[in-house]
Amino acid sequence: MESSSNESVNIGKVIALDKVRQVKAINTLMGIVSGVVCDDHLHDNEIIFLSTWMTENKDVASSYPGNVIYRKIKEVLSDGIITPEERDHLLSELKILCGNDFSNTGSALPEHIASLFDDDPHVIHTGNRFVLTGEFLYGTRESCHRVIENRGGIVSHNITNKTNYVVVGSRSSPDWITENFGRKLQRAAEMIESGEYEICVVREADWVMAI
Repeated sequence: MESSSNESVNIGKVIALDKVRQVKAINTLMGIVSGVVCDDHLHDNEIIFLSTWMTENKDVASSYPGNVIYRKIKEVLSDGIITPEERDHLLSELKILCGNDFSNTGSALPEHIASLFDDDPHVIHTGNRFVLTGEFLYGTRESCHRVIENRGGIVSHNITNKTNYVVVGSRSSPDWITENFGRKLQRAAEMIESGEYEICVVREADWVMAI
């Protein structure tokens, strides 16, 4: 009995250490990315360096935002040619990821909106109905829809009494969210406040972690 207990403790310590290492790696990556984009220009060798670093540190590609950065860099390098359009788009995406926007904390949003977001969501795709709003770093709205459907989820364009999750894209600025609060988020807020419906409003970061 004692041996089993000690084994559980040791496993817990290993998991905790892995988590610490992963957090440190993500912080290192974001520090590198911040340095790369600080001059508002992205060089080909910087893109290649990021790709090499992430290949050598694969743990960062298993969690947000490392998985998004890794995928976007691989897409740019897939054909061996980096076009000016690809470079500018990647720079824009990396700057957003480095920015202090609501995708991380929601602190930039008015309290009545920020309080809508689930602070510790458990996103389950199978059998659940999703409504997406805003712009997503992960990809186009269509690609996000495919991800949900491939995992057994259902995508709807409007919030109804069957909606389980509302996912807000990370590229949606706080101003955009505030201005558009009268639409999907307002509807979700009203249904949540009624106490009759269980709708989980989540950030893109939390949704990506469940993929």
